[in-house]
Amino acid sequence: MRFFSLYKFEEIKKALNLNGSEVIVDMGGGTGELGEYLMDSCSLIYILDESDKMLSKVKVNEKIIPVQGEALSTGFESKSIDVVILSDVFHHISNQGKLLEEIERILKRDGKLLIMDFEKKHFRTKLLILFEYLLFGKLYFKTKDEIIDILTESFKIDKIIDKGYYFIIVGLNRC
Repeated sequence: MRFFSLYKFEEIKKALNLNGSEVIVDMGGGTGELGEYLMDSCSLIYILDESDKMLSKVKVNEKIIPVQGEALSTGFESKSIDVVILSDVFHHISNQGKLLEEIERILKRDGKLLIMDFEKKHFRTKLLILFEYLLFGKLYFKTKDEIIDILTESFKIDKIIDKGYYFIIVGLNRC
């Protein structure tokens, strides 16, 4: 991500408009770099990832807690989370419908879901897809509009930030 300048930490923070009291889950948060960046703007951030190797690099403190687990079955209590972040993660999940059901379950009413992902039709993204395919195998990229269509079943779209090759969507949980 850093090599390709794909981290969008400041834009994510701005899009979330955090008030400092939120409990956040960074799904697929890997080494916790985004969590470190956001930790002064929230009360607690969980870095959820399947990889113990990635989580071993998280700089744990009173505000950052690594959690080894799966995005489709997080283990968090229902309606206990204020914000869920999927930064460069959505296209790695094959069962995106089940992912959104789990997020809807753990998010409080009007809780925020932020998706930062890459526009699959953009030339720059096609290079990223090739690189990630070689690293990870099958990918499930969608266009910004396809993700919006999926989200509107359970989320109210609050913000859409379209930067061409990538986008940020913030949805509010209606349940």
